[in-house]
Amino acid sequence: MTLDGSSIGEFSGGLVGRDGHILYREAAKKLTIYWEMSVHNESDGSRSYGVSVTCDFQYWARPKGEPISEHRQLEILAALREWLHIQGKRSNVDLPSDLSEDLANCLHRGCYRMRLSGFYYCRQHYDLSSLANNR
Repeated sequence: MTLDGSSIGEFSGGLVGRDGHILYREAAKKLTIYWEMSVHNESDGSRSYGVSVTCDFQYWARPKGEPISEHRQLEILAALREWLHIQGKRSNVDLPSDLSEDLANCLHRGCYRMRLSGFYYCRQHYDLSSLANNR
């Protein structure tokens, strides 16, 4: 269940092999999310394996071309992060491990929220950039 009371759909698909697809379904709508194996550099200099996801979160795959509201895109992104975490996979859409905020404002035009430590943007604009970078 999301904050506005709407329910979130279901993810399916295996994360076995070098790449594949994750399907997200809700009612008669479907979103196809491509993934491939990736290497993540840890803060201690070691490396771990995870997945890199690519998807145009702006439009449903079915019904083809139907737009997805920005609010719903953010809900799907949050649910995808949780699903990947349950699968034991890190990804390129993970949140930073430190969600504390600096005393400086987000640099997004017109935004007065505090930015995440070590980043130029607030949490909202970090999430929106995660969506934009995966198109």
